[in-house]
Amino acid sequence: MPKKKKTILDALTVLPIEDQGYDIQSARYNLRKDIHVFVDYLYQRRVKRSVRENKIPKADARRLARLLSDPDALVDINTHDESDWLDFIDRLLLSLGLVSYDTQGEYLGYTSSSVSFTDNYIDVHDANYITFAALPLQHQEQRIFDALVSHYSAEDNEFISATLFGQLNKFNKWGCASGVMPSIRFDEARAFLFNCLKFCRAGLWYDTTSLISFLKQSHPFFLIPRNPKFNHQWEAKNGRYGNFVEKHIDSNKPETIPESAVDAFERVEGRFVERFLESIPLTLGYVDLAYGMPTNPGIRPSIGAVKGFRVNECFLRFMARQTPEPRIMARPNHEIHVESEWYPAAAISKLSPLADLTTADKICIFKLNREKVIATMAADESRDVKKYLEQLAENPLPPNIAAELDEWAEHADIFTLYTGFGLIEGDNLPKSVEVFVTDALSDQIRMVRSPDVLFTQLERAEYAPVKLAHTADKLKTPPSTLPSVFAAAAVKKQQPAKKPLMNIKRATAITLTFQDAEMLHAFVKALIQEKCAVSVDQARQSLTYAAELKPQVNAAMKKLKKDYRIKIGDALP
Repeated sequence: MPKKKKTILDALTVLPIEDQGYDIQSARYNLRKDIHVFVDYLYQRRVKRSVRENKIPKADARRLARLLSDPDALVDINTHDESDWLDFIDRLLLSLGLVSYDTQGEYLGYTSSSVSFTDNYIDVHDANYITFAALPLQHQEQRIFDALVSHYSAEDNEFISATLFGQLNKFNKWGCASGVMPSIRFDEARAFLFNCLKFCRAGLWYDTTSLISFLKQSHPFFLIPRNPKFNHQWEAKNGRYGNFVEKHIDSNKPETIPESAVDAFERVEGRFVERFLESIPLTLGYVDLAYGMPTNPGIRPSIGAVKGFRVNECFLRFMARQTPEPRIMARPNHEIHVESEWYPAAAISKLSPLADLTTADKICIFKLNREKVIATMAADESRDVKKYLEQLAENPLPPNIAAELDEWAEHADIFTLYTGFGLIEGDNLPKSVEVFVTDALSDQIRMVRSPDVLFTQLERAEYAPVKLAHTADKLKTPPSTLPSVFAAAAVKKQQPAKKPLMNIKRATAITLTFQDAEMLHAFVKALIQEKCAVSVDQARQSLTYAAELKPQVNAAMKKLKKDYRIKIGDALP
């Protein structure tokens, strides 16, 4: 009978990790959240990269460092003028196609020895980002995974480049443009190793040497082909391992690893496996690693320092294409819980207009905000918040929440009086009125801008308009002789018959108009931080808020003055 082929699980050895004194390393930052945090910052501020180094300016880098999940990012920028984590997220956004900026540069003048980057702004690709944020978590993760796996070059790979969380030193970069290095398909080797890891069991520590032994016996050419192609004949003389040079601390003499050595695979491919594990898998939080003393401390690059690894359930579900979508649950205490393995950007964007995010972790906790809900429904009369939340949540809305949403909906049905605007009422209005109309409130009533100008034009056109000027504290009632729905309401009010008492509370509203959508977005974000609910009109690039919210608006404006010059002027009639 033919011998059964040995599987990876048969070959891997479970590592007894307890009381070994190993240094356990896990992913420390939230990459998936920081992608959206970075883009959100770019929506608030337009970032111009430095002319010489094409880096994010230090002022913007500091602000971003305070927002990102790396607690040491700000210290790194203040100490070294840069943050590895910030630069990594910056490059990843570019690889994902969510942003764009010039990466080529140009030589300015005949004496320029290096390229310059003039007026190099980071632009967000709105359509790409909106599409990405709306993708299921499995597809978002696949996009991130593919971008990282496919990114490499002869001088940027696991053998040579430093990793974000790793501890291992690297091979010398010198000579990497020749020999076998340029022909290695690192993307294929990475994909192969990920497919090996997906057969591991979550939570078990495996001995790294047993993985390397399995690869040596069953897949010795997963990284470098048996007969690699060389660009020049002299390169072929150095063989498959001509690029890989060790140094002994005692002599500091470089020695090329001979292909004929018994342990050549461990010294080249084995080193790659260790550095692969502490690169993409560790950065994405797929594995934890156990570090110990190298097998031979006197050799550089180090070898045998990654003693063990373990994969987690999130990784296995991703590789099986079974990453679950966030679970959204409504609670009677006005909280909405979003349970998700990875940062639920889409769910957060859907709930943020209605609730405040109080806790961001594996379970994100939102608190329904009455002012936000009312403002949302007032801005869009067709918006049924209760039905919207019923569709989002897995469980039925608690009865008290459903009842309160109905009550809040009644408060959203308000009449707002805009300064500088007016109402015109009548049948068969002349066409000249159309240029003044901003909204059609009914078949007979229109909201118009510049009512004084319109009134003068109607008089010149020999119409007989009647003008009613309202005061700040009282609406003027039309004469009962006028064919007006408001006059009819006034006549009914004068009748002596008993009627139910209607208590009306009048609210003064203030409207701010901005020169562009970017400035409007920045102002709204500042108001959200102050927990101030406003009504936003994207078409007119304006927002409206109640007068009693003025202290919160002033507080937001005070914060914005750190980054903007703010000038407030009255709108022209």
